[in-house]
Amino acid sequence: MTTTKKWDRRAIKDELLRQNKTLTGIARDKGLNESACRQGIIGASRKGAEAIAEALGVPFRDMFPDAYTLGRHDGEEITSNKTPRDSAKTRRAVDNARSVA
Repeated sequence: MTTTKKWDRRAIKDELLRQNKTLTGIARDKGLNESACRQGIIGASRKGAEAIAEALGVPFRDMFPDAYTLGRHDGEEITSNKTPRDSAKTRRAVDNARSVA
């Protein structure tokens, strides 16, 4: 039976220490603001959190399963709207064509 590790702040900081990495160093390596990873660990910067997960080699959703809402790159589409909307310009053109005919 495989169990997944619970990644809380303490576990993340312990793993960073074990790998001799710092939150500031990870942020700098990714070209982010120095505080981005510190903010990411508390749920205030998704880019910072993504940088932490990548630096530790852990999938983002495993490390932060509930901290961030799903985005467009997080798997399957969750919208119920399956039909594209017509623009107002398109509808106006169709109405004008009908009035001319």
